[in-house]
Amino acid sequence: MFESLLLSQLARYVGQRAEIGLDTRIIDGVITLVGPDYVTVVESMGYGATPVFVALTSINTIRFFTV
Repeated sequence: MFESLLLSQLARYVGQRAEIGLDTRIIDGVITLVGPDYVTVVESMGYGATPVFVALTSINTIRFFTV
């Protein structure tokens, strides 16, 4: 139940910047895709954009940056 609610909320923020906290790191980037059990975030670090696939079960916190 919670995962489906989280997926529907994340789908609203596709194209927006977010900070996703995991156990070992924080991913800062733009949400580009919301799948059935994962989120794809394009990190904006350094000289390139790197897509990161994040499993919903590994997400601890999410912070959205709205304008």
